[in-house]
Formats: sequence, structure tokens, C-alpha cells
Amino acid sequence: MKLKIATTQNTTAYQGEIKEIGLPTEQGLLTIKQTNTPSVLKLIPGIVSFTDEKGSIQNISISKGIALISPNEINITVSTLTTSPLKKITELRNNQYLLELKLAKLKNTGDIESINMLIDQIEKVKADILLANS
Repeated sequence: MKLKIATTQNTTAYQGEIKEIGLPTEQGLLTIKQTNTPSVLKLIPGIVSFTDEKGSIQNISISKGIALISPNEINITVSTLTTSPLKKITELRNNQYLLELKLAKLKNTGDIESINMLIDQIEKVKADILLANS
């Protein structure tokens, strides 16, 4: 099946044929080996893992987004993605810690939208840490 992973800024991270894909959803990891039924999935920050046509496993860290699934084709659009972390794991963990401190302060004074945006940032950093460890 065909796969395209892109950002909302029209940057394409991957486009090609795949054998299977794992998508992070609110219900957990969803593995798709072939697509027959059209659907739309809400994606959460996490790791998109797929096997390309050569049998190589590739991982991409994503922020929240959507997956448009049609027969033999999956199009994923996300706010941000990382194919390989630019920072060391210690820096990523430090970023996570600082964001969690900011969240603790914001919970007392911030609005729901700001809190949710910060939670999404924390989840994306966690996905980057997973990607760095893989």
C-alpha cells in the first residue's frame, strides 16, 4: 500500500510503498497491514512505525495529526515530526522536565487550551525520546 507522511507546512517525510504500519491513536497502537475500508483516524503524539517494501523498519516521531485511510493508500498529516532527533537524550529529558515544571505552574493559572498545548508538547518530546532510544 502507498504511504505519505507530511506536515501541515507541506514537508514530506516519507512517500512510498509499505507492507504495514503502526499508528499511535487514543485507543492505543493500531497496526494496519492492508486497507480496504476508508476511514479517518485521530493520531496522538507518538511513534509511527512502518515496514517499507524492502523490509526495513522505519520510525518517525509525530505530534498530533490525522490519518486518511483509503483502499491501498494512507495519507498522514501532522503538525510536527522528527525522523531523527537533533538533540541528545539528556537534552530531550531536560526539555521534558522543564515543560513539566511549566505545566505544573500553568495548571494553577492557565486556561485549558494553553494546558492542552503544553501537554501535546510534552507528549511529542516523549515520542522523540522513544525515537532516540530506538
